[in-house]
Amino acid sequence: MKYQDSLQQAGEKALKVKAFLQRLALAAHPVNYAVCYEYVSGHNVALCQTIEQKLQAKVPLDDFVMADLYSRFLTPANMQQEQLLHDAASMVSRMAGYSDVAAEQLEDYLQQLDHSTAQLKHCTIHGEPALPALEQLQQLTTGFRLSQQQLLQQLQQTHQQSHQLRHELEQLKQQRLLDPLTGLYNRQAMQNQLDIWFSEQPQRRIAAIAVDLDHFSNFNHEYGHAIGDVILSKVARKISSYVQSSGLPVRSGGEEFLILLPDVDLRSAGEIAEQVRRGVEKLRFVSSRSKKTLPKVTISLGVSLYQHSENWYQFLGRTAEVLQLAKQLGRNQVTSEAMLTS
Repeated sequence: MKYQDSLQQAGEKALKVKAFLQRLALAAHPVNYAVCYEYVSGHNVALCQTIEQKLQAKVPLDDFVMADLYSRFLTPANMQQEQLLHDAASMVSRMAGYSDVAAEQLEDYLQQLDHSTAQLKHCTIHGEPALPALEQLQQLTTGFRLSQQQLLQQLQQTHQQSHQLRHELEQLKQQRLLDPLTGLYNRQAMQNQLDIWFSEQPQRRIAAIAVDLDHFSNFNHEYGHAIGDVILSKVARKISSYVQSSGLPVRSGGEEFLILLPDVDLRSAGEIAEQVRRGVEKLRFVSSRSKKTLPKVTISLGVSLYQHSENWYQFLGRTAEVLQLAKQLGRNQVTSEAMLTS
């Protein structure tokens, strides 16, 4: 972020930032302020477009979303690390390929050399056996074999190391797509997976289940964020347990989750949502300090189906409306987009 604003310009933008933060009911901490300042400045086109799409789709812009925007659009190191990981993975893949080919070619050459040496035993030079020449060739071959065997071992070792490094790089790339607290996928992973799904099948049917912990802010206030984080983590694991390998469980907000289900209709998604609701409702939590049983945790869920006439931000906004309906009806229940039009 590089700014060349005059004192007056900076002051005018600060007023706009303050108004924007108040409109969103966000605290003016550094991350939120930086994102909003960049937005009102209008220089970061990608950031501005993303925020506009979220606003039009009525997607809530909370601290979690703002932190995600900051990481994606205002942190040069994040983009540089992503490029470095990509370049390193490509280089390691090439090294592994080269070592494989070199090892195979060397082994083939040594086998051909052994075969040719064996044939020379039956050859003659001017009617005489070729023993002196053969002995000299055998000595040279033995020396060459010893040196090449050492090289072959080094190639094999390099091959193993390159494959291990490639595995570690893939693990590192995978970790960057996970939410560190819950272990669920983050928004970047969600976008990557959506790109893959729609590239495979542009008209693919995708159902979404929006999940929100009921009255969780009150829970955090009464018992503290440390216990709240434990609750979030355990609820996330329970939610994930109901998602098959084809689906994608995402932490989309502070206490909000999103389950994406490809090739699933609205009715089936509603049944899965009800299973998730019951599973979380059965969880029991005990304070490790006081040994007292904590209040029961419940969730509200909204189920919707992606329409290809809308963009993804509009879909998320509509899903949020379905979830809001579940809260309005008393929480701890599942609502469907069909209920919005009924």
